[in-house]
Amino acid sequence: MKSLERELQRNLAIILVGVMLGIWLTGSLMPRQLPNQSNTVTLPETCVTEQQLTACTPFSVHKSGKSEARPPRRFTWLFPILAGCGVVLILVVQGIVIRRTFRRLDRIRAEVRELEAGHIKTLSEQVPVEIHPIIHEFNHVLQLMEERLERSRNSLGNLAHALKGPLNLLIQELDQQADSPAKQRAMQQAERVRQLTQRELKRARMAGLGNTTQRFSAQEDLPVLTEVLARVHRKPVDYIQLDIAAGTERFGDREDMLELLGNLLDNACKWADRRVSCRIEPDGQRHRIVIEDDGPGCTETELQQMTERGTRLDESVEGYGLGLAICKDIIKLYDGQLKFGHSQRFGGLSVEVVV
Repeated sequence: MKSLERELQRNLAIILVGVMLGIWLTGSLMPRQLPNQSNTVTLPETCVTEQQLTACTPFSVHKSGKSEARPPRRFTWLFPILAGCGVVLILVVQGIVIRRTFRRLDRIRAEVRELEAGHIKTLSEQVPVEIHPIIHEFNHVLQLMEERLERSRNSLGNLAHALKGPLNLLIQELDQQADSPAKQRAMQQAERVRQLTQRELKRARMAGLGNTTQRFSAQEDLPVLTEVLARVHRKPVDYIQLDIAAGTERFGDREDMLELLGNLLDNACKWADRRVSCRIEPDGQRHRIVIEDDGPGCTETELQQMTERGTRLDESVEGYGLGLAICKDIIKLYDGQLKFGHSQRFGGLSVEVVV
């Protein structure tokens, strides 16, 4: 992307140089004597020879006694120097003026960074008149997106509560029936409907990259999440070891990242023996998340099945279920990467995510 300030400076410099060059050429070609003036020249007494005559007068003298007007030598070398100094001075002055003018846009740039970090929700409209319509429309779009996302999440929450009751009643009715192959198939299908409903509802709630100002903070949000998971699995508080690299900024939607890390850490806690590790570090413009445990891990076949694209994790590997399927949807939404492997530190499963 080209800098508007530098482009303006370059265009002004080209114009100034062109104007100065035109003035110099015009002055060099312009005769110093009007056509109607006499060619008679009164020579000073000190000029005695033809060479001295040529050096002392701004005219060319022919043997016939006539003189011809020509520009003085001083104009030939003095004007380019003065013109160059004038161009440099004008460029310096206009550069200072342009920088001071565009300095008003630095505040907008800073507000955009704060908006991305989630510190503010809209941009200030105290801006120059030329860009006020753009900022106003930008704030309007942000407000519309926030309202639509909030309505969508509220509607999906209501839908989840509405579906939860009938599904629970259906499962209770099936429990009262006598054991039979038909009952087992019905129970499996009811449970599958419940899982698919939860998956699609959570998938629809995902905000995605850049669609919200509520960004995830690893330093603030992750310790609270690990404390809740430790209580759920009845483990010590330091059961999940956190390693957050210095300089890790806010990234992603807060609810998306909590859903992603919550499912990955929950699966790790289910299979881990004594410890789970979670490391987050910047990776260029993205962030790398590595979760490891000291559980039994997975076989090469299971790892291959989980890594394959389009594989339904809730169908491929028993015990990992719906959570990893939702994680895969979130990572795809952020155009990220998901890798499974063996932990070199603990010997269990290693999950690496780049978002």
